[in-house]
Amino acid sequence: MDYTKLKRFSHVKVLVLGDFMLDKYITGEVKRISPEAPVPVIEVKQKETYLGGAGNVINNIIALGGNARIITCIGNDEAGEYLLHHMANKGVDTKYVWKIEGERTIIKTRVVAKSQQFLRYDEEDIREVSEEYVDFVKQHIIDIFKDIDIVIISDYGKGNISYRLAQVVIEEARLQNISVIVDPKGKDYSKYTGATICTPNMSEFNAVVGATGLLNEEQIAIKGKKLCEDIDLKYVLVTRSEKGMSLIDGSDGKKQDLPAIAKEVVDVTGAGDTVISVFSLAMAVGYSLSDCCKLSNKAASIVISHFGAATTNIKEIEQTGFHGTGSKILQLGQVPHVVQNLKKEGKKIVFTNGCFDLVHAGHIASFEQARALGDVLIVGLNSDTSIKMIKGEKRPIVTQENRVKLLSALAVIDYIVIFEQDTPKELIDLVIPDVLVKGKDWAGKQVVGQDVVEANGGVVELIDLEQGLSTTNVIEKIRELYH
Repeated sequence: MDYTKLKRFSHVKVLVLGDFMLDKYITGEVKRISPEAPVPVIEVKQKETYLGGAGNVINNIIALGGNARIITCIGNDEAGEYLLHHMANKGVDTKYVWKIEGERTIIKTRVVAKSQQFLRYDEEDIREVSEEYVDFVKQHIIDIFKDIDIVIISDYGKGNISYRLAQVVIEEARLQNISVIVDPKGKDYSKYTGATICTPNMSEFNAVVGATGLLNEEQIAIKGKKLCEDIDLKYVLVTRSEKGMSLIDGSDGKKQDLPAIAKEVVDVTGAGDTVISVFSLAMAVGYSLSDCCKLSNKAASIVISHFGAATTNIKEIEQTGFHGTGSKILQLGQVPHVVQNLKKEGKKIVFTNGCFDLVHAGHIASFEQARALGDVLIVGLNSDTSIKMIKGEKRPIVTQENRVKLLSALAVIDYIVIFEQDTPKELIDLVIPDVLVKGKDWAGKQVVGQDVVEANGGVVELIDLEQGLSTTNVIEKIRELYH
């Protein structure tokens, strides 16, 4: 895939019509049960406030380098002021936002301990947006659409997306040949009539097409095509959790399936917002629909590996691992899950390890030789502590944080795992690679991990080393030249 177009996200301006709200997190520790009732007592350590609902779409657009203008109604209250202030700080155009006297800006508050939600409480008044505001939008529609490249309708079912307001926006978009991407809510999609793409998840899709049982693949395609015909959509993109995504063409009913990416799931909150944001920006800069789906899939795999409504950015998408699996950098606990999925796909896994301090051409040559021996290259990287144990207190020259950044930038490497021990034995036991790679200077020696690799049908391969190239030689040359 051509990643150069990602840099053009910064030229895209997105119009977002949606339900905007605040997400509050109260985080603490649970150490005892209340004497008043059988409930845990949370000792509050931190309080945080984020843009929520359609605001998380804005978070994603801005994190990806895009620009945004919003149309919505919020309460004329402290929460509304907070929302507008933070939008403005992100460079979002809020000129066409109305603050309504006597109504509350929606706030969702979550009480969390050890990354687990104990309680959520919502402060909201669900109401349909006023006709007066719809008239205002219609009156200013030409100005609202000035410089807009694509439209997102982010419907959280809180009333801002009424039938008439949605149609005012969609009709203008069609007149200007601008695509409209909808994240829908509810069972009645008639208000989205004429949009370009609707992106329901599987349960939402089942509800809107009236499915009473589990749909097979052919039925999904048929019902997706029927939905497109009923409300004049060009496509339906169904997000299907562990089954990935299915893009259904409204013209011929053809269904394209994109499998889910292997990932360590921490929290799926906000993943749909990431999908629609990446998809829309990618579509606006000219990616094919297939590539839009792939990029969205990659981005979703990154954000679900974090707690809360996380975002991603262009750099993280560019530095994804095999088939775009989240970040290239894996924690030890993620290794078995990722390896298991790779082996299910029949991929030949190659493993090598080292300090890779002052990365040089010899390292690159070794990585290229190793990668050529299989489908996926996993690199074990000695931590700073580990290197000091092996090479002394003066090493490493480059910290592990910066060594990871350097290795992540190499396309030849699929995954990087930092290990703290002086040998990679524990890590190799987790990976059990098909090929364990070391330099030919190990000829005649027992390689660490060789026993477990060979016991599981793998092999040890000794590769050529670039003569005269080593970190030690680089250090000595610097010392010689600069005393």
